Amino acid sequence: MLGQGWQSQWERVGRRLEDVRRVYAGTPGGTDVAIDKVLSFFETVHALRDWLWNDPASGVTKDNVHTLIDSSPVLQVCADVANGSKHFKLTTSQTGDPSTTIARNDVAVFVGKGTSAHRFYIASGSSERDLLKVAEEAVDEWRKFLSGHHLI
Repeated sequence: MLGQGWQSQWERVGRRLEDVRRVYAGTPGGTDVAIDKVLSFFETVHALRDWLWNDPASGVTKDNVHTLIDSSPVLQVCADVANGSKHFKLTTSQTGDPSTTIARNDVAVFVGKGTSAHRFYIASGSSERDLLKVAEEAVDEWRKFLSGHHLI
């Protein structure tokens, strides 16, 4: 939102990560709602870069952020999932694999509770990874970056 600093986007990243954790633990709403929540995480975590370089108070430049993402396979996966979600089709890939996607989903339905737990997997390159682990690693990468720049 206008008038808010990069910190508000960082806090939003934390809330979206908690949403993903709840999707894994079990929530109402079914698969479509679960997918919305995980895609929202990836779009939010990837957009943190824009918030940082557009907020002069951060002292972070585009080059700083590009260096981080270029050296981080997990943030490259996040970029690909976010951009594929945002633009319908991934045309430029950070990972080098334009087919990077959320490949599959395991679901546990809790009968009588009206909830279900989802586990998603991201396929990129020749590997498939648990989405929650990717999300947690991405937040850790950003946390280290922010700490290294004395922002948190």
